Amino acid sequence: MTVLRMLYTARPMIRRHEGNAFWLINQHDHALAAGNLAAHIGNAQFAKPQPADTTLLAVAQHDAGWHPVDERCLISIAGLPLDVFAAPRAVAHEAWLGSAKAVSATDPYAGLLVSLHQLALSATSVSANQPSRFDVQQLRQQFDLNKFQHAMIELAEGLRGTLGLTLDRPLRLGLADGWTDEPESRLAHNFRLLQAMDVLSLAICCTEPPAIKTGALHARPGSAPIQLNIHRPSREVLLVKPWPFDIEALTVDVPYRPVPNRVYTSAADLARALEESAPSSFTVTVRPC
Repeated sequence: MTVLRMLYTARPMIRRHEGNAFWLINQHDHALAAGNLAAHIGNAQFAKPQPADTTLLAVAQHDAGWHPVDERCLISIAGLPLDVFAAPRAVAHEAWLGSAKAVSATDPYAGLLVSLHQLALSATSVSANQPSRFDVQQLRQQFDLNKFQHAMIELAEGLRGTLGLTLDRPLRLGLADGWTDEPESRLAHNFRLLQAMDVLSLAICCTEPPAIKTGALHARPGSAPIQLNIHRPSREVLLVKPWPFDIEALTVDVPYRPVPNRVYTSAADLARALEESAPSSFTVTVRPC
């Protein structure tokens, strides 16, 4: 069994309800958990990502743009620590674009994977159980969404050019769907792996798993899409089927800051509560269903 540990970083954005407290988990720590899970992908059924290092970088850093957002200690209209699923459109766009640009500056292929992930998030909610973050019936929201997607598509196309990937085929949210040549099949495989590990990590971190299945992913580049089933029978256990990892179980330690479950009057009020709280962590074992 492998124990995966993460470091405390900036202000939290996942608000987990636990009794009389909120457990506040940094978005980047959630992404690091996803990256640590992805590092163990690969067995008789599931292929390891290739290129491995740059794909794992993308998974682990896909929320790097949330750092400046988290530092603000944002609160909701109701006075609660702002949860990522309730983040306003402008906040999400800023963090998503910042994530893609930050990773792109380090590695173009990893940056392309992150840009594809952020484009997908802008087009649909993370889970079918969650309401859409955007009301596209409102013209201003539609304009802002189009503006964000245009900027992200420009970034993705520039990265495709840098990497020598095709620019002469129709793309849907940055992917050349329907094309089966090796570079495109591998890109789709790695991208959907990122998405699946993101959902598994959220299932570990959130009050309740936001989905009972991951989105479609490929066991191997070019293979038929499948989904991973998710079940969290207790706080300490997450069950996954089919099992995509190379070891029998993984234990994930998740850092958080506990603050009182109450209404906060301002960002400064929440910041004080965070300063007074002691860093802690909880442990989840991920194993086959």
